Amino acid sequence: MGYLDTSIGRGNIWTFLIGVAFIIWGALSWRFGFTGTPYLLIPGGIMLIVAISNISVFRYNREKIIGALRSYKRVSLSLLAQEIGMKEKEIKEIIVDLRTDNKIKASFEPETGDVIVLSVKGQAPAGGVLVANPADVVAPMPVGEPVMVSEASIKDQGYCPYCGSRIQGSDQFCVTCGSALG
Repeated sequence: MGYLDTSIGRGNIWTFLIGVAFIIWGALSWRFGFTGTPYLLIPGGIMLIVAISNISVFRYNREKIIGALRSYKRVSLSLLAQEIGMKEKEIKEIIVDLRTDNKIKASFEPETGDVIVLSVKGQAPAGGVLVANPADVVAPMPVGEPVMVSEASIKDQGYCPYCGSRIQGSDQFCVTCGSALG
């Protein structure tokens, strides 16, 4: 899953493309008298600036999280959020995205929800690896045909109701997506 596959990427790409369309339409109506108004140049320009700004902030936040995770082999989300200045939910989403892009190898500790870092861009975090066996990091369940079942029945069968990863009955947090299971 690359940048364009993330929801923030799709939204910003559409904002960018619509902004370009407004600018073209505004320029054509200004120069050649097309239907519309040259004032479309203004919202088109604003949309371009917003899309470029959001893409830059998203990339900056990803690199900020990568930099912070290089310092830890295990860290709580609240400490990471305090250090970086972001919300825990945003950090979880970016960690899952980075993991999907193979930028990091990390998992969420099932009891506390802490982030366990195995590697960041192919290098072990400061002080070495906390988890001796990389197989301890649980991979998401393979995607198959969608089945409509209740959230409780999914959890009872041993799967995270948010991402479908295998969980233990005593887990408080999903090791794959970090969602609270309690």
